[in-house]
Amino acid sequence: MVLFITMSRYTFRNAYTPTSLITLVLLALLMTSCGFQLKGQTDIPREFSSLWVTSNDQNMIDALSDVLKKNGVILIQADSAAEIAIVNTHFSKSVETVNDLGVATGYAYRYSVEYKIIDKSGTVRVQPVVISQSSSLRYEVGNELIIEHEENFLKEQMADEIAGRIIRHLRWL
Repeated sequence: MVLFITMSRYTFRNAYTPTSLITLVLLALLMTSCGFQLKGQTDIPREFSSLWVTSNDQNMIDALSDVLKKNGVILIQADSAAEIAIVNTHFSKSVETVNDLGVATGYAYRYSVEYKIIDKSGTVRVQPVVISQSSSLRYEVGNELIIEHEENFLKEQMADEIAGRIIRHLRWL
């Protein structure tokens, strides 16, 4: 459906009154001063312009690498400013809901990551910290084949969220 709007010169002439312009400018200043940023963009200090990520969990390496690259960080091992070391990861799944027959129809997931940040001189800048992310997944009985694909997708999303939280921690160093 197409909606046609007709406006007169009077509408345009009064659209930008001094009060509305001042309100617009103040709103723009308020948005920038409150620290609003689009998701995925973090002000990483220049001293961390090159980093290296180590982990036994390939999902976390991939998630951290993607977030770092989006924020302009160079991933290099030889002469990196610091290392983000993933000390431990744990992904768990537990039954959350069951139907009348006792068949699981929903699961609760928890992804925990312990990490530390070490600068190039070997000084631990961030002592080991644990970040956890929880989520739920429900499905209808008969759609069990979909659950494995959904679990993998959910794990990737949780890893991305944890990676974003780790990167935001760099901002305060």
